[in-house]
Amino acid sequence: MTHQSISSSSNPQLMNVEDRHKYRIALVHPSTGVNWSGGAEIMAIELTRRLSSYFEVELLSGADCGSFSHPIPCIPRSYAYHAVRHPLIAPLVRKFSTPEIVLEHLTSFFPCLLRLLRHPADLIFPHNDYGGLAMAACVRALTGTPILFTEHNSLNADGKCLQRNLRFRPDRLVVLDEATAAFAHNLKPTQPISVIPNGVNLERFTPEGTTINLGLSKPIALCVASLSRKNHKRVELAIQAVARLPHVSLFICGDGSDRAYFQALGDQLLGPQRFAIRTFSHDQMPEVYRSVNVFTLPSIHEPFGLVYLEAMASGLPVVATDDQMRQYIVNNSGILCDVTNLDSYTTAIKDTLSGHWSVGARLNAARFSWDIIALRYRDVILETILQSKKELPLPTH
Repeated sequence: MTHQSISSSSNPQLMNVEDRHKYRIALVHPSTGVNWSGGAEIMAIELTRRLSSYFEVELLSGADCGSFSHPIPCIPRSYAYHAVRHPLIAPLVRKFSTPEIVLEHLTSFFPCLLRLLRHPADLIFPHNDYGGLAMAACVRALTGTPILFTEHNSLNADGKCLQRNLRFRPDRLVVLDEATAAFAHNLKPTQPISVIPNGVNLERFTPEGTTINLGLSKPIALCVASLSRKNHKRVELAIQAVARLPHVSLFICGDGSDRAYFQALGDQLLGPQRFAIRTFSHDQMPEVYRSVNVFTLPSIHEPFGLVYLEAMASGLPVVATDDQMRQYIVNNSGILCDVTNLDSYTTAIKDTLSGHWSVGARLNAARFSWDIIALRYRDVILETILQSKKELPLPTH
């Protein structure tokens, strides 16, 4: 099995190559610059900024998001969401579970393809799932450019997304945890795999700084999630648990198709003095985290859970589902429990509010600093490029 848990230590042989040659890397995500809250979009931007120290890097984006980005003409999913649900259009796309994403993939395919053919890269790094992979595979077929791909969905939907994406044969697959690596290896034993976790910006998310008056009585529990009864977030469990704590408020940051449903449930169980739903820009989120006392997200599955990292970096304890992924992320920076047991879930929130977590949570989040994660990606990128050029054999572990 070609499988690496990449460490942050530098490979001297790779560094010598880095000194000799500055390779060109193309990252792809047509939602970057448009959606500033998605985990894959944030990762694309954070990595592009940091990898620019080692490579010539360009991010093919949906809108301008810095000097490193090149906006491409397309219809990003955020713009397409309401259009594909119009009564005249919805019947035409009903067979797709997420038609707005399909539209983004279709409209961005040729602009990205043409850009990469006219401005060749040494490696393509798509972040927009199968749409970016399909485009990159076409470029590879024409030019031989290798593909690095991070599976953002991990084992969600029983690994179906991963199974589909492996059909594109990325030259190097990055997964967020060992369980996903083992699953991918069983599906395709010859697939080169590296395990690299997600990251957090420790300069933006800090315990110190300005706060926001959320209009609720303290202490306040925060839940950041998309608001849909069909997704895996289970926001209703957070509402029900906090409702059992008469002196605790719940603030939900998010939006979605079922926002009205969750607003009504919160108003009924907690009342307007203890419950609110609002949306904020990604730039405002550090202030939101600093304005509350505990973070909770009782989702069934999380591919990684960037919001947990942001909360811990802000000094907050975390209350979440007790599973392998969150044991790894949260560690001793909160309480994990069976969130479907409301007695257990409620007690966990109450106990975190009586503890002192800020220093430990911040130290735990530092394990996932984007600066460290970018070094791991730098090494993987160099190895993948050099393997494609037959300059350096990939190590096997």
